[in-house]
Amino acid sequence: MAPTPKECDFLVLGIGSGGLAAARRASGMYGMKTIAVENSRLGGTCVNVGCVPKKVTWNAAAIQETIHEAKAYGFSIQETAPFDWTTFKHKRDAYVKRLNGIYEKNLKNDKVEYLNGTASFVSKDVVKVVGQDGQEQQVRAKKILIAVGGRPSTIGVEGAELGINSDGFFELEKQPKKVAVVGAGYIAVEMAGMFHHLGTETHLFIRHDKFLRTFDPMIQDKIMEEYKRQGLHIHTNSSQSKLEDLGNGWKKL
Repeated sequence: MAPTPKECDFLVLGIGSGGLAAARRASGMYGMKTIAVENSRLGGTCVNVGCVPKKVTWNAAAIQETIHEAKAYGFSIQETAPFDWTTFKHKRDAYVKRLNGIYEKNLKNDKVEYLNGTASFVSKDVVKVVGQDGQEQQVRAKKILIAVGGRPSTIGVEGAELGINSDGFFELEKQPKKVAVVGAGYIAVEMAGMFHHLGTETHLFIRHDKFLRTFDPMIQDKIMEEYKRQGLHIHTNSSQSKLEDLGNGWKKL
C-alpha cells in the first residue's frame, strides 16, 4: 500500500534563490502550509557554484595581482610562500557552508518544512521524495512550484567527460599547473582570468576572433588587450575535436 502523503498548500521543488524566496513568502507572509524539497545544498547555483564562491575566488586573484603590481607604486612586498590553493578552497567551502546553514535557518524561521531528497511526480498534485538515506515519502500539494534550476552544458567532443565544467572548478583540491579553458562567454573568461592571476599557466580557446561577443565591442577589445598584456594565452578561431588522457594527471586537447 502506498504511503499516506503529507498535505500542504504549497510545495516548492528546488531551494535556490527563487525557490527559497517563494517558499518563505508563501509561508511567512501569506500563512500557507509550505514544504520545500532540495536534493543538494541549499542556495542553488549562486551560493554553491556560482556568484558567491566565484567572487571569493576573484577577490583572491585580485589580491594576488595587487601584490604583483605593488612594486610599481613604491611598495616592497616579499612573498614568503606561493598561493596556497588548498587552504583557500577549504576556507571558501566553509564560507559557503555557513550560508547553507543561514538558508536552512531562514526556512525554519518562516515555518517552511524542509525535505532533503530527490522529487518526482506521481500525479499532477502528488510528488514522491526519496531521501539521501533511501527513505521514501509522498507529498500532496494544492500548488507546486518547479524551481529546479539547470546544469552546465558539456561540449560535444570525444572524451569530454575527462574535463570539468564550471561546477568542477570549485571542487579542485589542488591548483593545476596548466589549464585549458574552452569557451568565450563571461564564465570562461572570468575563470581563465582567475586561474592566470593565481599562478596557473592558462590557455583560453575561443571559436572566433573575440570573446564576450554579446558584450559591447569596447569591453571585448579592452579585456582581450589586457589579458594578452598580462600573459594569458588566447587561442582564437579554434575548434576542439577530442580530449585524451595522457596519464599522471595530464590531458591533451
